[in-house]
Amino acid sequence: MTYVFIVGLPRTGTKLTVNVIESCPQKRCFITPENFFLGRVLRPGVRQKMQRIGDMTIDNNVRTFVDNIYAGEYFGVYWWELNAGKWGIDKETMLQRLLASDRSDKAIYEVLLQAYADELGDNVIIGDKSGPHLYHVPTLLEWFPDAKVIHTLRDPRAILASELKKSHRLLQTAKNRKPSPLLVKLLTPILSIVIILYITIAWLYAVKLHYKYSKRYPHNYYLSKFEDLVAHPEKSVRALCQFLEIEFHPAMLAPSHIDSSYAGGQESGFDSETLSRWKEHLNPWVNSWLVFWGKKYLQEFGYIH
Repeated sequence: MTYVFIVGLPRTGTKLTVNVIESCPQKRCFITPENFFLGRVLRPGVRQKMQRIGDMTIDNNVRTFVDNIYAGEYFGVYWWELNAGKWGIDKETMLQRLLASDRSDKAIYEVLLQAYADELGDNVIIGDKSGPHLYHVPTLLEWFPDAKVIHTLRDPRAILASELKKSHRLLQTAKNRKPSPLLVKLLTPILSIVIILYITIAWLYAVKLHYKYSKRYPHNYYLSKFEDLVAHPEKSVRALCQFLEIEFHPAMLAPSHIDSSYAGGQESGFDSETLSRWKEHLNPWVNSWLVFWGKKYLQEFGYIH
């Protein structure tokens, strides 16, 4: 059984990477959607909330944790799908699996990952697609020394254009407590500034972590540039397969779908238009801002010349 963790900033192709790996007929792939077990950006993860309950060697604390899981206390697609019964793991089954583990944080996380899989064995890939786990790679590799970590990276200007468009659309189409047009007009520039500052800081930090991890974990860490994957899919997928030590298959060049902030839905395959479409949506001053602060790294990764 191989453990694979996909980490990175939003809008960098984490879902696309999962779909590519899942398309490999040689392996059964069970990479969970976002569970944020180790942490979220500026917010505690499930691990921290679990620790607040108390010592997990006490059965009642484990029961409280499971109660919280099935009461919808935790944020992330993983927990929503689990509660919806999508995987057929009911509350009692989860409780018994956790009670049977050694109840360390690592063991509990492992039980949660394995709950997503319908089989275990040498021919299985198990993992997690939680972007903020980028900040917890040392913990992941301490717990799973043979695991593979894939860090997805993208031009920060493309990330920002995509994230701004997505957040503004969500603000205008919110189903619950939809703000008035006037409030949307007032909130939009404030929200934009917050997102611009966040992406700028987060991207620069992500690059620094890349250099740190690539030196510290040369055999466990892999950087996947979104632009390379989309522009040169076969070359990029072959390199990814080599890192994961799995066989390349042509089916991996036709991943099932991509989450697109521009299409407002999901598209099939690799969409090469995403490499330049963001330029139509990014304000020139925002472009200049990112080039000013990230010029060195933008040049190193070939985003500017």
